[in-house]
Amino acid sequence: MRKYLAIFKFNLKSEINFKADYIFSLLSFAIHVFVFNALWDYILQGKMIEGYGKSQLIWYIIVGEFLAYSIGKKNYVKVSNMIKNGDVANILTKPLSFIKYILANEATSIVNIGVNIVFATVLGLLMAGPISLEPLQILLFIVSLLISIIMDVFLYVFIGMLAFLTEENKSFYMVISKAMLLLIFTPLEFFPVWVQNILRFLPTTYIVYPPGKIFVNYDIQSALFLIACQAVAFIVVYLIVLEISRKGVKNINVNGG
Repeated sequence: MRKYLAIFKFNLKSEINFKADYIFSLLSFAIHVFVFNALWDYILQGKMIEGYGKSQLIWYIIVGEFLAYSIGKKNYVKVSNMIKNGDVANILTKPLSFIKYILANEATSIVNIGVNIVFATVLGLLMAGPISLEPLQILLFIVSLLISIIMDVFLYVFIGMLAFLTEENKSFYMVISKAMLLLIFTPLEFFPVWVQNILRFLPTTYIVYPPGKIFVNYDIQSALFLIACQAVAFIVVYLIVLEISRKGVKNINVNGG
């Protein structure tokens, strides 16, 4: 455990040095919210759709954007480059688990998460105003959000690890990120039933939709059901990542990198 903590601390130092691209990502975050604030204001005109008012929809988008900007493209790129550049072979010569090494690196996303929580909260209060929350609702939202963050990390690790199987994995990133984008700006209920039925089988749905739904349109039964679905989706993604890692590492050991 100390080895992985040292890896985390080393990478955390560089993560704390904020870069221009991260500042611009916050600007992009805000622009998206401003645009959809105007859009939903024009569409709804004070009405509600599927139980969502404008204020709720803005908070829903903010929760989704928070997840999208806290864990993103660079996470899968780092894993992919480690495999493509042969760095994984060097890691395996040390007494380290490849997947634990990756997760120690990914844990530095806590910096982005911390900043984005503050930014998202301030932006939400300015654009949508305060939202009424029950104590149990807050607890279930936190549980759902934590599962989403962890599953998001594993999903990008999965995309990165596809470099074990295919030379170019960017297309997988594009498809998966677009699937997530569908539900960042629009709740599941807004889609036609046949589209909802498809989306319910995608793990990306259970990264974006549950925390936003629980935060803005809460009822205890649907919240518990969504968290259970998140747990199942996470287990599936986790097992797939373990299997790809196992086969990839085995292939490197057999072929000598």
